[in-house]
Amino acid sequence: MLPLIFPLLSGAPAVTALIGTSPVRAYRHGSAPQGVVAPYVTWSAPGGFAENTFEGADADVYRIQVDCWSDIDTQIEALALAVRAALEPAGHLIAYIADEQDPTTKRYRISFSFDFIKPR
Repeated sequence: MLPLIFPLLSGAPAVTALIGTSPVRAYRHGSAPQGVVAPYVTWSAPGGFAENTFEGADADVYRIQVDCWSDIDTQIEALALAVRAALEPAGHLIAYIADEQDPTTKRYRISFSFDFIKPR
């Protein structure tokens, strides 16, 4: 049902050069293991809607939030650029949500929202 984000990230050499290949440190929201090594990527699906026409529901639009995490400020920008390049061929970049440092972990985060349209 949801867009397949993991294959897009794990299939992008520029992304895996930063987040690794064994394992690929890309996790659906809430599934990153405790103490995960940075950099890594998380994503969630906070919303979406059905694209309806007079003929019926043609597609579902999923809003996906993607969060890039790193311990190094300069590395977070490289990861965010690689993730954006990996996802834009399949989804539409809608917004930049966050560019901040987490006060507890001190990790840097850059977040995006993408819309993915899946025909029904």
